[in-house]
Amino acid sequence: MEDKNTTNKTPAWQNCVHCPNLLFNSATEFERHIHEKHSIKEGSIVLCQYGQNGICSALQFGDLRKAGFKYHIRQHHLYKNSINDDWTFYSSSQNLPAVLNDPNRGKQNNFFTKTWGDSFTDKVDIYPSPYLPVITLAHFEAYCKKISKRFRRHRQLKETLPVKSKTPVVETVCEIPSIFYEQSLALNDPQNFSKVFPGLSNTQDINSTIRSLQETLSTYLDIIEMKISKQVAQKSDAFFHAMLSHDTIMEQMARAVKTVQNTRKDIKDVKENLTDSPLKLISLTRINKNLNNVHELLKLMGTVQQTQPMIQLLLSTSDYVAALDLISSTQRVLSTRLSGIQAFRHLSPQLTEMKRLIHKMLSNEFQRFIIADINRPLKDTTDLPERDKIVSIVSGILRLKEFDFLDIFKMEAMTSIQTTIKQCVIEIISDRDGSTEIVLRGSNTDTWLLCNEGIIFLQKVTPNIVNLFRRILSLCNLILDVSQMSDITGNDSEDIWTQDELLLIEDKIKKLIISLSDYSNEKCANLIVTKTDRDYVFTDLTQLSKLSKLIENFSKDCENITGHYSNSMKLALRSFAMKYIQNLHSDRRVQLTTALNSERWKIADVPYELQSVISKICEIGEIPSTLNYESGKADGKYLIIDKESYAVVATVQLLIKILLEYCDAIKQSPDIVQYLVHCMLELMRLFNSRCCQLVLGAGAIQSAGLKTISTSNLALVSRSLQVILWLLPLIKKLLEKNSSKDLSLGGFTSIESDITGHKKEIESKICFIVSNMLNSQLGGWEAKPPVPSQTFRNISKHLVKLHEALIDILPLEQIRNIYMKVHDNFKDKLREQLSKMNIVANGSPQHGVVTSELTFYLQTLKTLRVINENDPEDNILYDIWLH
Repeated sequence: MEDKNTTNKTPAWQNCVHCPNLLFNSATEFERHIHEKHSIKEGSIVLCQYGQNGICSALQFGDLRKAGFKYHIRQHHLYKNSINDDWTFYSSSQNLPAVLNDPNRGKQNNFFTKTWGDSFTDKVDIYPSPYLPVITLAHFEAYCKKISKRFRRHRQLKETLPVKSKTPVVETVCEIPSIFYEQSLALNDPQNFSKVFPGLSNTQDINSTIRSLQETLSTYLDIIEMKISKQVAQKSDAFFHAMLSHDTIMEQMARAVKTVQNTRKDIKDVKENLTDSPLKLISLTRINKNLNNVHELLKLMGTVQQTQPMIQLLLSTSDYVAALDLISSTQRVLSTRLSGIQAFRHLSPQLTEMKRLIHKMLSNEFQRFIIADINRPLKDTTDLPERDKIVSIVSGILRLKEFDFLDIFKMEAMTSIQTTIKQCVIEIISDRDGSTEIVLRGSNTDTWLLCNEGIIFLQKVTPNIVNLFRRILSLCNLILDVSQMSDITGNDSEDIWTQDELLLIEDKIKKLIISLSDYSNEKCANLIVTKTDRDYVFTDLTQLSKLSKLIENFSKDCENITGHYSNSMKLALRSFAMKYIQNLHSDRRVQLTTALNSERWKIADVPYELQSVISKICEIGEIPSTLNYESGKADGKYLIIDKESYAVVATVQLLIKILLEYCDAIKQSPDIVQYLVHCMLELMRLFNSRCCQLVLGAGAIQSAGLKTISTSNLALVSRSLQVILWLLPLIKKLLEKNSSKDLSLGGFTSIESDITGHKKEIESKICFIVSNMLNSQLGGWEAKPPVPSQTFRNISKHLVKLHEALIDILPLEQIRNIYMKVHDNFKDKLREQLSKMNIVANGSPQHGVVTSELTFYLQTLKTLRVINENDPEDNILYDIWLH
């Protein structure tokens, strides 16, 4: 059962009256808070201050030591009185621990196991204690009979109990304005005055208002006195307790005063003997240090004062780096240790100006040295004769971290290159006749070199330019070496060169060398190829080859020295070669066209020079690198290719020479191979198309004055085309060998197909001509004696004339193919004629005549060796009668 004193109270320990922001989770935390924050400890006595105005209304003068203080808090402050009715018998109830701790019921499986788990359930049975007697219901029977009567009577009285009403006691409370509780009540403030004396300034009856105010203030005074008396009555025990402990406190204070006096005396002795003397020693040490600093500062000022004369002395000995280091260190001292000294306020700008003058002086000295070193005589092979001087100049410039001297270096180097090139040009042009005026102004040359003068120019200028680049490279390497020196890159943190600055100067020098290499190549290239007149273009392929080698050597020498390959000269060579090939191709195209128009399409003798080159090609299986045209022997009637004779016209010989000349140009100038391929294909197409127009189209009757186009003319064209077809793979092989993979060679397949088709058309034309002649003879033939008839005699004559026209031109195999086509056409025509004449193979006299005629015809073919002698006559004769 709970205690009667706590059931009528509600918990008050969750909040503190003086600390409303604090919340407490337990009564123990609340007790600790009051003990620490709202109590006064005087020795072993603890006084509670938890209440209004810091005074506990329930203060007792009992045992107020720590244990008694805890009891006091639990009794008076943990709970507050409830507003419910007084506690009665019926207010009692059974608490939860009593229910839970009933050993007879055990732990509840259906309630606590939901949260605490199955382990909360009892695993064993609890046996009754052997020390307790067994109590049964019989032991309470007498008690229940006795109490039941009282209980019934109690219920009857409870039902007839009259209702009691309590009359509440109303206490009139007069609220006192809060302004009277303020610590400083300033009545001179109008707002405070109007609050203390309300309505005094606005009333007309001043006397009645004053009396009303007096009554009100008297009421406030009475209420205050009542509260004070009530408070004093409540705290009377504490007051008397304080009076009892007053004497004890006074004694303690007297002892404390005496103790403080003794302590002060001891502190004064310690200060005089142990503190003042060491502090004075420290002061003297600080004064000594300050004096030494002043002395050092004065010495430093004296040193700084001698800076300008020292700089002049260092400059006179060309020690630029030391002078610049002195300027930098002096400016650093002026900005740090001597920053506030007025005597040196003009020295820092003066040093800055002096540094600028040194930079200008070094730039001028560097320019003079560059001009003197680069323009030395070519015979002087000394590497930097005044090395120490240039090292001193470059070191000073790099110490300033100024890189504009490289622009000066570049301009002077370009000027030297331009001067060298001009001198070579003047020497070459001066060897001409006096009618040519030499005009060289500024950076441009107003003259051009002739075809062979470009070769002479490169021979003269190459060693000069190479020597010039060696001197330039020596200077660049010296600049890079100086930039890696520790006294140049700096030792102090603010003057040290960063990695980016080191890479910057390396990059600038690299770009300088590259730009000079490109500049020299462009200048030389502009002199070699500027005009397009024929006087300024080569007319001999050997000159182009020689110029190509000189340009290649010039470019390689520049690349070996500078490490950069410039393609300006290469482009110049390409342009030069293009001009040469354009002029050459234009001449050769006109020459070939003229030869074709005047060609009479007869067998022409083959010069030994051409035969020697063709023989060399057949021997090695490809076009040789050098074409040697031999002479001294008589011309041949046929062109011998792989031990086979080719009867060709003069135009084919010209085309072969032109194509071989282009092949030689391919090897001499690989840069213009694609254009040369175009030129060769154009010439071969021109030859093929013009042959078709002149021979198959009978254009030669008008252009060359031929009476007719004979089969020998056609055969000669066919044989000439075979020579071109033989040469095409060799040219293609040469191009694949000497050119890159990007070269387009699809045109060779196309031209080969065109020439092959043309050749077949010529053979068909020959067959067509002969077949028409034979068919015209068969048209008037009659199958009757004599045998052989005149018709078949004429057919044999035509076949013999055709053989005589072809035997000296075409090979035997090709002739046989032509005759077989003519023979097939003849059989078809003869079969058609026999069908018209109604002659069949029935053994009749007409059949015998036809057989005799055909025997004579076949004998003629065998005599000409255009059919195989092993073929039986019966088979051929049998084919004629087949439909």
